[in-house]
Amino acid sequence: MEIPSDVEILKTQLGIELRRLREEAGYPAIEACKAIGAQTPKLSKLENGNQTADPEDIRKLAEFYRAPDEVRDYLVALAEAQPKRRRRRKSVERDAVPDWFRRFLALEWDATEIRSYAIESVHGLLQTEAYARSNILAGEPEADERIVSKQVSTRMERQASLKRNGRPSLRLDVVLSEAVLRRVQGSNEVMRSQLKHLIASSKRPNITIRILPFDVPDRITIPSAFQLFRLQEQNLSTVYLEDLFGATYLKEADQYTRYNVAFARLRDAALDPPASRTFIAKVAESYT
Repeated sequence: MEIPSDVEILKTQLGIELRRLREEAGYPAIEACKAIGAQTPKLSKLENGNQTADPEDIRKLAEFYRAPDEVRDYLVALAEAQPKRRRRRKSVERDAVPDWFRRFLALEWDATEIRSYAIESVHGLLQTEAYARSNILAGEPEADERIVSKQVSTRMERQASLKRNGRPSLRLDVVLSEAVLRRVQGSNEVMRSQLKHLIASSKRPNITIRILPFDVPDRITIPSAFQLFRLQEQNLSTVYLEDLFGATYLKEADQYTRYNVAFARLRDAALDPPASRTFIAKVAESYT
């Protein structure tokens, strides 16, 4: 397992994982504090990524929450990787395979807002099961069916962040290139079902979908997909970029601002939500 060198991302992930374990175990913060002999403010700082974690405290909390051994050891490793003294943060943080996706899942689960520009595939939070399976198999055609099924289940489970209970739902704002709608994934039937799902999803109050048609003149050109994450409780804003080798996080203010401006220009060039639904419906009719 490779641990990221960036302290802020590491502490944020650890805090998210701890709070998720506590909530799933059904413990209020005051009860969890007893496991490490601490006051509620300390646990709050840990869960919000604002305090360096003591590995032994993390072990005690994970055991108190009855986390599986593998999860406990992983969280302890995250705590042990945190330096005692804060060092200068890198403006670009590179995550390694396979740990990068686990970190991504934690950030996505706790994000209050995600803005995304997609040029090849439908955003994972908006995919149907059939589309997701085809998408995964396209990337790993020789993968064992058990692995594929697990990855499909994980992708479907991620969508729970769009309808959280007891906490604010994720606000998802997506700009899709027309290429996403035209590139056949699986079959015409899979595509037709997927596009109908996009239309239905776009009507939910916390989801906005805009389509960027091919024929928009003189629009800004962005060579790759990207996502903008905001985590309110952790006071974290980061740009998320992904490629075949892993993921990169850009957290400096000027980096985030440049991508934020680029997204705004893409959004302004795209069709508005009602027109986008009409456009998606028209493309869906072509998959007969």
